[in-house]
Amino acid sequence: SACEVLYGLFDPEKVVRTIAVPIYTGMVHDTGVFQYSSTSPETMRIAGELMKTGFNFSKIIDESFYQKTYVQNQVMGRVLAESIMLLDGKCIVGYMKMRDMEFYGVQPADLDGIVSQLRLTKGVEVAMFIYEHASQLFKVSLRSNGKVDVSKIASYFGGGGHIRAAGCDLAGSMYDVINNISEQIEKQLLGQDE
Repeated sequence: SACEVLYGLFDPEKVVRTIAVPIYTGMVHDTGVFQYSSTSPETMRIAGELMKTGFNFSKIIDESFYQKTYVQNQVMGRVLAESIMLLDGKCIVGYMKMRDMEFYGVQPADLDGIVSQLRLTKGVEVAMFIYEHASQLFKVSLRSNGKVDVSKIASYFGGGGHIRAAGCDLAGSMYDVINNISEQIEKQLLGQDE
């Protein structure tokens, strides 16, 4: 992670709590709370050294990564409750229309974490979360559990990202967007079954 590189530029003896907290916070985000493939034994060693400065590391993780406002929880709950399963349960889709965002008074930043929560659904290989940010224009976020390269799908539609996390913008109806993306997911899943 970028914060690991930054830590490497410092004299470890001079890293005090005020320096350790932002580096640790950055590492938490860069590694998805030490879950992404960017996490290495060196990552964990550095995190341990930073923790020795005496800050409340669990509070940093809760407040900067997991904590949501009441409205954010309401929106996530609605998306989860209205989500649909496709491709024999290998793909889950959550969505939020512009009128619903206006009803709740939420912005795109309030939707962070929804696609990751969808990805945790048992049996799912790919999670798709779409929200309408202009009439008939959708932001698509994709997360994979490893069998599908979502960066290829996002790139196909003019977006980008990584193998397990990617996104793009698509125009059309919500159903067109879901159908177009799920078709590309299905192609990859079928290609693995051959």
